[in-house]
Amino acid sequence: MRYFDYIGNENLERLFLKKPQYFNRDTGKELLKYSLGAFIYVPATRYDMAYKTVSGKVMGARPLAICLEDAVGAAGEEEAIKNLELILKNFKDDNVKNIDDIPLIFIRIKDANQLEKIKKIITDYEKIITGILIPKCDSHLIEKIINILNSFKLTKIYVIPIIESKEFIYKENKEYYFENMYKTLLKHKDRVLNVRIGIADLLGIYGIRRSKLFSMYDNIICTSFIHDVINYLNRPELDIPISGGVSELFNMDNEIIKNKYIEEIMLDKFHGFIGKTVIHPNQIKIVQALQVISYEDYMDAKNILNSTESIYGVSKGILGERMNEVNPHLLWARKILILSQIYGVLNEGVEYNELLEF
Repeated sequence: MRYFDYIGNENLERLFLKKPQYFNRDTGKELLKYSLGAFIYVPATRYDMAYKTVSGKVMGARPLAICLEDAVGAAGEEEAIKNLELILKNFKDDNVKNIDDIPLIFIRIKDANQLEKIKKIITDYEKIITGILIPKCDSHLIEKIINILNSFKLTKIYVIPIIESKEFIYKENKEYYFENMYKTLLKHKDRVLNVRIGIADLLGIYGIRRSKLFSMYDNIICTSFIHDVINYLNRPELDIPISGGVSELFNMDNEIIKNKYIEEIMLDKFHGFIGKTVIHPNQIKIVQALQVISYEDYMDAKNILNSTESIYGVSKGILGERMNEVNPHLLWARKILILSQIYGVLNEGVEYNELLEF
């Protein structure tokens, strides 16, 4: 699969200096971990919705999580697990011709006990499952889930922790929990594909819900939490991408909602996050369009990487509007080149909003 495969070749040539490349669940982790883009959650209790997304009928849906947790009511677990098996069975029977036909399918479990319950499902369909999402996650739960998967002999299935519990926000606890999360991620960095943050859950602890008038960066609880996530977990030695938090606001015909959503994604990127959890197809195109690398960033990144052996540590950017400095911008440049393989590079003069027209 690849991003923007719904855009015809003529328009791809017009829009992209460098087209997005193909990837699948067997792509090397160094590239795959940056490929999650707009990561959509679909409830397992809604078979039609989930199967439509898995089978590629939702435009642009590439990575997706079939959710057995928050999107499932207290009485819906049994039905959700049955649907999960049916979705995977029907998808495998109907659609899989080769590895490139398979989206990145993840299962969002409720807890370790539920993972034990679905052992047969994930072992039967391990070749089309990319990973397990772990909600309300801490360091102990990561260890427990990895040990369970190893006991199932499912050593090629990735895990994705979701940090969203009060232990990571309460002042008296958070240092301990973040330090242990860091140590555990470092220990299992080859197995952890991504880290996600649960903004809705954290706000819910304080009885707060999003407003369409603000982004999460306007909320001091969110900004405090984001500061800690970046400070503890966005470390070069971990090198595990962190994704931006979800928004439940999806009516992109509302200009206020759309503009705030775009602002938030741009702030996600500015804070070093890659991709974003989404809960509605209306959010997918915007998130994906904003992951594409601009002409300026791509050309400057190449220039920085080509200058590592130069006698000059500073050079003018391609558009003549900023300075490139090799030492402070080196990690940024390397990341830009990796992301350019997945999401592509826009031609000079092309803006991301042109991708929203398709």
